[in-house]
Amino acid sequence: MLLDETKKIIEALLFMKGEEGLSIDFFSTFMEIENYEAKNMLNIYSEEYNKKENSLVIKKFGSVYKMLIREDIYGVIKKAIVSKNLVKLSKASLETLAIIAYNQPITKLQIEKIRGVNSDSILYSLINKELIVSNKTLDAIGKPKLYETTELFLDVFGLESLEELPKSNTISNEELTQFLEK
Repeated sequence: MLLDETKKIIEALLFMKGEEGLSIDFFSTFMEIENYEAKNMLNIYSEEYNKKENSLVIKKFGSVYKMLIREDIYGVIKKAIVSKNLVKLSKASLETLAIIAYNQPITKLQIEKIRGVNSDSILYSLINKELIVSNKTLDAIGKPKLYETTELFLDVFGLESLEELPKSNTISNEELTQFLEK
């Protein structure tokens, strides 16, 4: 059982962090506690909060906790929500995103070798939608950028971690595309 003061702090931080979400690392630093303690507190708070009949729910995406609208309520107000990150992705974008998700970190050259076509505009679009990042480089000649999926990728596709992706050796390209389009 968490103290009421701690519950208020968690709720306020979840609200303040908004779409970015409350990471275990941030909460640990903020509360001046160990990461495992922060994770336990956030898990306990999430469980307690989600038992209530609120219009919001707390969901974990990797190491980030976010306050979201419950699915049944979201269906009612979905038409009013507009976000550049939730626009429908083209088949080429989904294909590129799947390649990155399963092979990350991966270079542009490796992506283009798998796809067989230039991927500049698609990579640019996925970076703008904040579904991928290229914060690292490969320690090789030319220092090519490495692409990886983001926490938003997990959020948009309703995944807690990349381990929840279907196993690549057991599904067809068509099944993977259907999974990413849902």
